[in-house]
Amino acid sequence: MNMKESVVSVLTNWKNFSGRASRSEFWYFALASAILGLIVGAIELATGLISIEDPNATGPLSAILNLLLAIPTIAVTSRRLQDYGYSGWWQLSYITVIGIFVVLIWCMLPAKEDENDWGKNPLVDA
Repeated sequence: MNMKESVVSVLTNWKNFSGRASRSEFWYFALASAILGLIVGAIELATGLISIEDPNATGPLSAILNLLLAIPTIAVTSRRLQDYGYSGWWQLSYITVIGIFVVLIWCMLPAKEDENDWGKNPLVDA
């Protein structure tokens, strides 16, 4: 799966919290989101919507982008965790700082099984 396919897949499945997502789908979407965030931040900086002197400033365009991508990001992370064999509810561990790193590591690991409680591995041919 390339970057375009993964972004299209995540955005069309924005409300799908069941099933599985491959590592490439998750990480290409994360990369595309980061690149888009940098571009939006550069536009805000160039137009004066944010100041370079305030590193914690969030411009209105960045806030809108974050709101638009919040649910698709949670959904693809949920599917990615389910691909590894854990429930998407593990994202609630973000409340603790350690939970962020645990979920991040789980998202890096390959699927444990060809089939689990959430369906068949998306990389295995039917």
